[in-house]
Amino acid sequence: MIRCIECGSNQYVGALFCTECGAFLVAQISKGQTTILPFSEFTVHAPPPPLTKEELETAVTPRQVTFVIPSSRRRLQLELHDEIRVGRAGTELIPELDLSPDDGAEKGVSRLHASIKSVKKGIVLIDLDSTNGTMLNTYRLPPNRPYPLKNGDEIRFGDLLTHIFID
Repeated sequence: MIRCIECGSNQYVGALFCTECGAFLVAQISKGQTTILPFSEFTVHAPPPPLTKEELETAVTPRQVTFVIPSSRRRLQLELHDEIRVGRAGTELIPELDLSPDDGAEKGVSRLHASIKSVKKGIVLIDLDSTNGTMLNTYRLPPNRPYPLKNGDEIRFGDLLTHIFID
């Protein structure tokens, strides 16, 4: 607990304003002390290291991949031979995972947003320099770098939440 200098009431550590008088509590913290801001655990973290070239050799056996999109309650099962392109259908391009029916345009999904590839070490996700980015669990992925996927991972294409399950 911390004490408000204005009114003397006890406040929880990390509070920004006093619940009694409304005084700004962050200014009361001494120089060597740092306050924990609310919801700071949801900030963007650096992603795990990408796979090496040896780990990125294409796999021979096809895999079943299931995508669950909670907002539209849609469930898609696709066979992954080499690559699944993720995006929105256009006049020239129809990706294997078309997110247009899931309000993809409104939620910031690019026409060609990301790619999911099968490699010897498993499955990798690559953001294809999309406008609104790709999040893997709590990590924002830098473009054009492969990151390993695990069963049950949460992927955000722009603001569209998707869960991936690998059979």
